[in-house]
Amino acid sequence: MSNALHRDLGWFWNYWLFTTESVDGSIQDVTTNGDHTVVTVRQDGQMPSPIVLKLQLAPGTTPIRAPSNATVSGDTVVVTYPVDVWFAGVSKTFKADIQLGGRKVEKITLDPHCRFPDRDPSDNVWPRTSAAPTASPARGRASCG
Repeated sequence: MSNALHRDLGWFWNYWLFTTESVDGSIQDVTTNGDHTVVTVRQDGQMPSPIVLKLQLAPGTTPIRAPSNATVSGDTVVVTYPVDVWFAGVSKTFKADIQLGGRKVEKITLDPHCRFPDRDPSDNVWPRTSAAPTASPARGRASCG
């Protein structure tokens, strides 16, 4: 696979086959300034994973200007950053600076398709709800059940 993709996937094989490490991503902060929304994602687990953010925008007629690493469907934008963002240094946080053309962001979900084995998915949604479901030890996927 590494040869076909022209990418070193050693990190993938190591974490998925030879460790019991986990992914534990969370949305730490969201700030908006004009048409810029900055989403701070934190990775507390030892296993890196790509960052997939689903942004649900307020309904409106203003065109959505999505970045090249995004897909748009109606009032929803899904932005993906490769796992490589975690390999640039020792930082446990990544700031996704997203420009959408001025539409208000109503909700953001990290890993909206539940593809990564997140240890605690209850902190993957912004804004936080006061009655957020807690992860069941048997299922471990509160927001992905």
